[in-house]
Amino acid sequence: MQLINAQLKKLFKDSIDQIVGANGLTTKCLIRYGSLNHQLCNNCKFDPITKSSSNIYNGTGPAAFDDYQICPVCLGQGRLEHTDTDTLYLAVLFDSKYWLKTSAPVNIADGTMQTISPISTMLQIRAANDLKIDSDLKNYGNYIYERASDPEPAGLGSADYVITMWKRK
Repeated sequence: MQLINAQLKKLFKDSIDQIVGANGLTTKCLIRYGSLNHQLCNNCKFDPITKSSSNIYNGTGPAAFDDYQICPVCLGQGRLEHTDTDTLYLAVLFDSKYWLKTSAPVNIADGTMQTISPISTMLQIRAANDLKIDSDLKNYGNYIYERASDPEPAGLGSADYVITMWKRK
């Protein structure tokens, strides 16, 4: 008699699908990618000689200010950083006693967490620079996490899910 048979595999897959599904136990997370784009500030005039703000209001920006005062939008930089982001719904586990086992050697420290998601999210997670839990729940805090390990395919007889370890920045 096999301990891991087709019925057990189906039960496992159905259970994890319920957890990571649209109506499951997932949390909204904001994935930020490492590529920073610099865009000219939409509030002030850019000075190409100093490569910063001329600190003169452009007349169309969102926050008017007196000329030669520091632009309140770009803080005198003349450029705004823009990072590409995606929203993913991930099962987030903070308590290490509930983590699924992975092959990645991760020291368990305060601020370490594990996420579980469908395999379809693997490329996004691999490309991510960091992750922020986008929740109004105060227990999560307002922390940013960076990957502590590469996303690892997981499943019982198939690679239907991705397990990723994250550490607080």
